[in-house]
Amino acid sequence: MIAHIEWKWLSEIHDQTLYRYHLPPNTFEYIEDGWMWVSKETVAPLRVERIDDLLDALRELRVELRVMESLLPLRQLWTTSFHVSGIRLRNATGWHADQLVTRDS
Repeated sequence: MIAHIEWKWLSEIHDQTLYRYHLPPNTFEYIEDGWMWVSKETVAPLRVERIDDLLDALRELRVELRVMESLLPLRQLWTTSFHVSGIRLRNATGWHADQLVTRDS
């Protein structure tokens, strides 16, 4: 897996603590939208894992992190058959959701 981030966010990743919630799968339904699963019921986590070093955690999971000046060169990936996720792209330099080209456009 490859993940991309802008240089301006690298220190934020380095300096934050992340919590990974492990949830029981029995009430979750696949909604066919970016590989997302949702539960209409309140669920309690089976366990919570604290991640103090996200960069190390990514490395352990064999995720290649690519640091870029801007994510704009990746825009066209959303017009391909690749599985591409873009969480919080509104925070990327120069990115405007209303200008995003999609497979349906």
